[in-house]
Amino acid sequence: MYMTATDPAISTTPTPTDDAPDRLTLTVTIAGLFDVLTNTIRAVGTDVTLPSLSRVRLHVADGRLHATSTDRYRIHRDWTPLLDNTLARLPAPLMVPADDVAALRTMLRRFRIAALRDEPVALTVDPPNPGTDLRLIQITTSTRICFDPLTIHSLDDPTSPFPDIAALDARTPRWEPTGTVRLNPGFLADAAKLTHHGRPVSRHAGLTLRFRADRPDRALGAVRITHPGRPSFTADVMPIHHHAR
Repeated sequence: MYMTATDPAISTTPTPTDDAPDRLTLTVTIAGLFDVLTNTIRAVGTDVTLPSLSRVRLHVADGRLHATSTDRYRIHRDWTPLLDNTLARLPAPLMVPADDVAALRTMLRRFRIAALRDEPVALTVDPPNPGTDLRLIQITTSTRICFDPLTIHSLDDPTSPFPDIAALDARTPRWEPTGTVRLNPGFLADAAKLTHHGRPVSRHAGLTLRFRADRPDRALGAVRITHPGRPSFTADVMPIHHHAR
């Protein structure tokens, strides 16, 4: 999972126009988008030698917008349903830099109060700019909310692919309870800060920890953390040590 990449320079780029070809618009709720970004940005990598992991990966499948991030030691995933365009498919996953994710979360936080949680927010995705791997994503809220459109970026680098999370799952499909697991407490703190419908979940709801079934080579696997109040969210983290039953 070690990867290196050189991010293309981000310069001043014009706002997408309405007649841009191959434009795709995805619509989700304010709370849904806030949740998936909040629950995945925590695992974004900060290692400057691995810039390809310093992004949140967005893709569309089964009528949902999925978000994934990893720093090699943990993987955070979440999804939210699309309000329309259920058959839409992104030509390639969007790799959104952490700074742009943070800016988008700041905008959404202003509107995730109870009265606006379910308001729609649209992500309009343009094709890559000619000669670059830079895509523009314009975010707009409904006409009921006074807000100027926000434009963020997706940086695509085909020479440094994001880890294939589905392939990792397929190799270790079974998850079982285990005896004792020692974890980085920061990873548990991340999982304890899940959000649901734009609000923090109850701290009394509890977390479920499951360990990957023992591999034949006895190699240490990941621990999967889920929350009963947020069935779409999973966090896989690398244990420091474990004792099997």
